[in-house]
Amino acid sequence: MLFVGVDLAWSPKNGTAVAISKGDEEKAELIDFKTNLSTDMEIVGYINEKVGKENALIAIDAPLIVPNKEGRRIAEKLVGLLFREYDAGAHPTNRKRLSQWDGKVRGEEISRLLEKYGFRHDPRIKKFERTRKFFEVYPHPSMVVIFNLKKIIQYKAKPKRDYKFRYREFRKYQNCLKSLEKANPRMFLPSEVLEKNVEKLKGNALKEYEDLLDAIFCAYIAYYVWYYPEKCEVLGNMQNGYILTPVFGQMKKLQDFYR
Repeated sequence: MLFVGVDLAWSPKNGTAVAISKGDEEKAELIDFKTNLSTDMEIVGYINEKVGKENALIAIDAPLIVPNKEGRRIAEKLVGLLFREYDAGAHPTNRKRLSQWDGKVRGEEISRLLEKYGFRHDPRIKKFERTRKFFEVYPHPSMVVIFNLKKIIQYKAKPKRDYKFRYREFRKYQNCLKSLEKANPRMFLPSEVLEKNVEKLKGNALKEYEDLLDAIFCAYIAYYVWYYPEKCEVLGNMQNGYILTPVFGQMKKLQDFYR
């Protein structure tokens, strides 16, 4: 079974990273990745080339269903309610914001292409099912749950975060990903990825590395969902948009509100 992570840039002007892992009921390992993919066809073409006719779950970090012209989706509202105390809330998602580059919502375009290659858009995953599906994820809340964090890892570029601060956070991220070797389920990643000296990276080079780590983590989310669907929830729905994410046990008590 293959597990694919896609850190999808909202515009083709920026690079997209894709990571592919292979796993079973015991463990998974990263087998291929590519960064700086540009067009929709490059992204989906790479996935199709590496996956072929095999069964695969594809976790995409990007909005895939966006019916609302303005405001935010129920998915972002629910993520905020559950994960705000961890600083893992989501930015508002709407068509006006996402279509400002070429008039299209990129996640929807990628979804249509994946469907042409025989993948089904469906976040409802059964334990160890053998299928070809793709779904939307959001790394921040997933990291909080999977790595049992009190706050998110602040490695992304934002005001008041200098390189020294971000390098420290990147090392936290690297260590968390390395810990997956002893997690349940386990995923093994190459040392050349996890032990990269981030202090030597700036600008586009650091952004490319960030995209790669996010794509790798998305691949692990796909594996985690396959392994522990009972520990995950679909926040929202297929009509109004959703985010599939692992949740803490106490959050399951709110499951009726998720629908």
